[in-house]
Amino acid sequence: MTTSTCIEGLGNLRLNALSMGQGPALKSILAQLERSQWSSPKELRDAQYEQLSRLCDHAAKTIPFHAQRLKGAGFVTGRAMTPEIWSRVPILNRSDVRDLEEKLQASSYSEELGRTWTASSGGSTGIPVRVVKTELDVLIWQAVHLREILWNRVLDGEEMANMRGISKDAYLKSKEDPLALKEEGGLVMPDWGAPVKFLRRTGSMGILQPDQSLAVQSDFLLKRQPQHLLMRPAGLRLLLSYFREKGLRLMSLRGVWTVSECVDDSLREECWALFGCPIISNYSANEVGYMALQCPGGTNYHVMSESVYLEVVGANGETCRPGEIGRVLVTPLHNYAMPLLRYQVGDEAEVGEPCACGRGLPTLKQIVGRTQDYLTLKSGEKIRVNLSHYRICLIGAVREFQLIQKNLETIELRVVTSRPLDGEELGKLRELIEKPYGKHFTCLVSIVERLPRSQSGKLLQFVSEVLPTQV
Repeated sequence: MTTSTCIEGLGNLRLNALSMGQGPALKSILAQLERSQWSSPKELRDAQYEQLSRLCDHAAKTIPFHAQRLKGAGFVTGRAMTPEIWSRVPILNRSDVRDLEEKLQASSYSEELGRTWTASSGGSTGIPVRVVKTELDVLIWQAVHLREILWNRVLDGEEMANMRGISKDAYLKSKEDPLALKEEGGLVMPDWGAPVKFLRRTGSMGILQPDQSLAVQSDFLLKRQPQHLLMRPAGLRLLLSYFREKGLRLMSLRGVWTVSECVDDSLREECWALFGCPIISNYSANEVGYMALQCPGGTNYHVMSESVYLEVVGANGETCRPGEIGRVLVTPLHNYAMPLLRYQVGDEAEVGEPCACGRGLPTLKQIVGRTQDYLTLKSGEKIRVNLSHYRICLIGAVREFQLIQKNLETIELRVVTSRPLDGEELGKLRELIEKPYGKHFTCLVSIVERLPRSQSGKLLQFVSEVLPTQV
């Protein structure tokens, strides 16, 4: 069968990863992305529905599970998808993707999409999923990453310090590279590698695995003096605490790039204070790709409308308006190997207003976090976890923290500190959890040596032992 691989909303160029080659294909997609970001919201939405029609037509013909759901919603193959029909398509949960897996894979799709590979995601929801993708999905992921590089004006010759870390296998392979230089605790590679090398003549990239001590991390950065730093927000918070405690500054940075976890205002303020630069964050997941990038002119997140159709819906499935928080549903627009229609990723977000930058891409004001970030009361009612990260961080000795719901009667704030806390500081921490939650729970504060990470390396700031285990 023939499936169009043109990225609607980006022009009519047909992308063939196998014949164009990675570099030319990336540059073609990126050129289209540079144009489409200035399209009007209506133009973008119309293009999305044209692509949704193609994708749903393909899914209905090749995947019985989707065929049944689409038919029940009123979709007819060969006809256009409409907002009314789309709103009736049932939500696809993570557990559906986990349990059905092969039944969600298309029986056929165009060879011009390239080879397939499997993206795995443990996420922080406790439900691991595996999604089959094609080379086109990889190219789109890389092109959106290059869009992020362009938006944030990365210059030729600038150095990156990657302290997010890389896989053990990739690290061992990098160590064997004859161009790799040994640095205390890590390595220094000659450039940032693909896909950035297709866009910029970058400087070196230092690689330091996140399990290195804070002293080693600090020395690495102060010696390298990079212009860019890549790491998880939890690790950044810990590093900033160390710099603050030791009276250190790092003023070579032009940006700190964060991944995987939410960023709050207190972390942004601390980064400006100690590193003199902004945090650049995005919203992505392995199984669906980039969902949103932070606006280069502010802290709004622009939805990547050319590659995903993202919805934020309320409890009853209604579309949220600016200022409202709801569940995130995302549909990758070009995954024909394993279409995910109205996939609930497990996060919540707040819808933003149109951005002052002039881009037509819709916005999210903030990524609120996982839909499991709720305390469960004895009555069965759930209330949102809303810790004051800023006030916790005002206690200078606090390095990391995590709130645990032990049972229906007890919650515990676990804190890692650089020194013993005095009575006043402990009182402030107790007040922070007793004031909002004391009428529902017995509130405990515990000082611990370390907080465990999830299997995917994240520090979860809330864990419920009442809910299924989070990984």
